[in-house]
Amino acid sequence: MQGLRDLGNALVVALISVGLMIGALSISLVEFVPEAAPTVTDSLFASPIPLTATLVPTLGPESPTPSITPTFTITPTPPSSCLPPAGWIQITVQISETLDSLAARYHTTKEQLRAANCLFTDNLIAGSILYVPPTATSVPAVCIPGVLNWTRSYVVRPGDTLYRIGYNYFTTTREMMNVNCRTSELIRPGEILWVPNVTPRVPSPTSLPAVTVFPTDPTPATAIPFTSTFTATSTPSDTPIPPTSTTAPTDTPEPIFTLTASPTPFPVVP
Repeated sequence: MQGLRDLGNALVVALISVGLMIGALSISLVEFVPEAAPTVTDSLFASPIPLTATLVPTLGPESPTPSITPTFTITPTPPSSCLPPAGWIQITVQISETLDSLAARYHTTKEQLRAANCLFTDNLIAGSILYVPPTATSVPAVCIPGVLNWTRSYVVRPGDTLYRIGYNYFTTTREMMNVNCRTSELIRPGEILWVPNVTPRVPSPTSLPAVTVFPTDPTPATAIPFTSTFTATSTPSDTPIPPTSTTAPTDTPEPIFTLTASPTPFPVVP
């Protein structure tokens, strides 16, 4: 009887456990909701290179839905045309050359050089090729001495210089050289130069420094009487003193007194 009761209790407990498991499973199935699959979106980033997207539909017997495969075709940007002006020539950049020095040499501006050679900075690399305008053939100018308000009247004297002559005639050394067609400042005595037609400066005499003469004392010198008193002052010198012979003292024998007995007469008493 007791065994049947225990068996019934075990069956009840088993049924309750099975019911709890079925309830928990049903609750979990009810709470589960399938999430929608995320939609993949192709993001195209901005690029300086133009991109062309080509859609290639692919159809298969088993998949009626066409798949879109984006393919990008890179179209290279054509290089900007940088052609030098017509008639310009090529040169090779040397060490220490700059745009400013080249512009001054070829009579142009550094902006024109930069634009014609497509340069972004003023820095030049030695050995590179640049285009510059052609240099015109220079015709040496013929120097004609003289100019308006000048006269050819000055005779060069010994010691003259172009600077001194120009200073005296209120002009410069460079102007004196240009008017007289000189390439150096060398002039020789006897030459005749063009100078401005003005009154030259009068050179001021150079004053010599004054010499101050001090009077001498007219008082005659007073003779100092001679006195025989003098003080001998020994002056140290490096002259060796000759040795002097010194006589050593001799021992003088002392006198020896000798006692000699002599008979002494005594008075005779009568």
